Amino acid sequence: MPPFSNPAHTPETQLSATEVELDTIKSTLGLLSSETSSAPLLLSLKQIEKFVEEHVAVLVQRGLGDDHEISDYQFTEYGADIVEDALPIIALSNLVLKYDMFSLEEVFCLKEKQIIISMAPPKLFTKGMVQFLFEKKVTAVGINFLYVEKSQIQNTVKQLVSSLIFSGNLKQNVQLNPLLLKSIYCFNGEICNRAIAENAGVPWKDLVELCWNWN
Repeated sequence: MPPFSNPAHTPETQLSATEVELDTIKSTLGLLSSETSSAPLLLSLKQIEKFVEEHVAVLVQRGLGDDHEISDYQFTEYGADIVEDALPIIALSNLVLKYDMFSLEEVFCLKEKQIIISMAPPKLFTKGMVQFLFEKKVTAVGINFLYVEKSQIQNTVKQLVSSLIFSGNLKQNVQLNPLLLKSIYCFNGEICNRAIAENAGVPWKDLVELCWNWN
């Protein structure tokens, strides 16, 4: 894996205006394309439509549905907006989904208090990556820690997204949701997965202690 580095510039975002009034949007959900050709679609069209109906703006990277015979136009029919590149989606979203692990460039573009859901192989984490997650107080969920079949991923991810995107209290939400307890490996910047911490050479904290310590 190449060394962790600071990109030379911040990407300009280019997004067409939507018909949704900005003051009605509760949150913005971004879906990024994956490099893996066999990657499952993390949310179905119907699930995307449901989020849109609940006033969540949904941004989809162009070509996300190509391997599933779903066109960009079909995503727009269900209420999503199509964006060309990944980095503008990250810049505009509160929660970002990607089947593959986020690239170094994508990690470095994460915002303060952002939430991400993706695969998270412990051996691919570097010290620089986890330090940046800590600095930005990112909360990150690893799909691979749930050990679900591909056929179950959409419903599982939908539950995770619903739980995270509509919650006003992240600690309380983790306490009430077994899926989050199993899958969160970074909570507000704190690494809470031993394998990731050991591979990156950083300390780790138990998620239960982080969420039940009210001091």
